Amino acid sequence: MRSCVSKIKLVKMKKVETLRQLQLVSTYIYRDLRQFCNNNGLQVYLHGGTLIGALRHKGYIPWDDDIDVCMSRTDYDKMLQLGGGRISDKCSLIDPETTESFNGYIPVVVYNESVMESGQYREKEDLKIGISIFVYDGVPKNILCRSMYFLRMYILRSKHALCRADFKHVNTTAAKVFGPVFQCFFKSKNTLKYKTKILKLQKKYKYQDSDLISTNADYQSSREVCAKTDYEKAVEVFFEGIRSFTYSHYDSHLRKYYGDYMKLPPVEAQIPKHSFTAYIEDSFVFPEN
Repeated sequence: MRSCVSKIKLVKMKKVETLRQLQLVSTYIYRDLRQFCNNNGLQVYLHGGTLIGALRHKGYIPWDDDIDVCMSRTDYDKMLQLGGGRISDKCSLIDPETTESFNGYIPVVVYNESVMESGQYREKEDLKIGISIFVYDGVPKNILCRSMYFLRMYILRSKHALCRADFKHVNTTAAKVFGPVFQCFFKSKNTLKYKTKILKLQKKYKYQDSDLISTNADYQSSREVCAKTDYEKAVEVFFEGIRSFTYSHYDSHLRKYYGDYMKLPPVEAQIPKHSFTAYIEDSFVFPEN
């Protein structure tokens, strides 16, 4: 048992002991987000590995440790305006643009009374258990302009990572090898500068005016480019027993990004992406305990 001080009050916390317990907290957050969107006519889609989990396992990939969802910029902005960041009594939206203390550029919905400790970053950050929202924005129709756009985004993302990341705890070999070499030229205090540039570039091409869209700031986001008309057609899927939705082109998207996504990866690859130490308020009840 451990006690942590929140910004408002002293809250008794307990450690999240297992991967499954972390999944159950994330499921709680996702359920509240879905309810908020249902109540306000907004669409939130399952995305990435979470979508594969829904299609292949009807829930989490057994070794997955987070939930990824996505929204159009139009619906994301509406959600921000409607709730002012409040999703439910227990959960809130952290918007990177309006939350200067948040170093990431991908929005997260968090469980308010929780703590997430991560070794991924150079300096300690005030993190909570949460799920990521990848926001779809417009991209150029012209393939050359589009390539230049994603190259510029890649460079900004790399500079942001060089300011923020601890390269002893990254997932790719290239980052582990080259990150420490170049990091000496980048100071952690400049993380905010590059975050701001990424957020500005994301919205350069307006969603409502574009025929092609992508998450833009995501890893290999050039692979996520799709027709807006395909994205906006919703397909029903189920995740951990929760009625959910995703984009109509999910099969071609996942094959382009992951290959044969219905086939299990080698056993040695069946491990969580992130190491974690997490705590949640003592009153939280894990449904399967």
